[in-house]
Amino acid sequence: MGGPEHGIGLVAERLTRIIGRRHVLRDVSFRAGAGEVVAIVGRNGAGKSTLLSLLSGRQSPDRGGVRVESDGRVLSPRESATVVGFLPHDLFLYPDLTARENLAFFASLYGVRHADERIPLAIDAIGLPRDADRPVRTLSRGMQQRAAIGRLMVIGARVWLLDEPTTGLDEPGRAWLAATLDAAARRGVLVATASHYRAEVEAATRVLVLDAGRLVLDVAGGADGATRAFEVIEGGIVAARGGAA
Repeated sequence: MGGPEHGIGLVAERLTRIIGRRHVLRDVSFRAGAGEVVAIVGRNGAGKSTLLSLLSGRQSPDRGGVRVESDGRVLSPRESATVVGFLPHDLFLYPDLTARENLAFFASLYGVRHADERIPLAIDAIGLPRDADRPVRTLSRGMQQRAAIGRLMVIGARVWLLDEPTTGLDEPGRAWLAATLDAAARRGVLVATASHYRAEVEAATRVLVLDAGRLVLDVAGGADGATRAFEVIEGGIVAARGGAA
């Protein structure tokens, strides 16, 4: 799907999101760059999905902001929209269109050049050559997830934001997704995923832990990082229960 991509960066500055009287996110700041795989973890309600939505531009913060940089230059909102790809739980696919038609629609929407060449390459990369012409609603969750990843490939997204992408996938599906994200990062794509699975956290190069909307830990990934992250999460659960085991 093209040569290596260089110099992409994502900067969150004191991101705050308030719904009613509740701070869903409070002063979250970090910077991530090309080739990183960032796992965002935390118990339910910690703010993971909201953070990804803010980073994608789908929601606007009440305070703070997000910058997308490329080779040291801050991209405009319109430019950012062309390089940031977001996979929420609903996957952003049209169920009555085929996988191929979905890819063609998004290629047109994003003004992708040489889409007639890129779409077949993406279909091969996601392993759907025999099912690409079936309506998305007839595909399994795993196949739908592959089609959604294909959308990121076709539009040439350099930042991939994925909200619990392995939910509903079997073990082979999780293995395929892990290999796909690793390959994307090796091409210079910045990958950020919300996850509950330890194996995914261990595979990340960096781990961010959210607790009650605050960023409470930012560490390198791997086994040690995953252990620290889940210790912090478990400690937060115990504290929320008043110290009960």
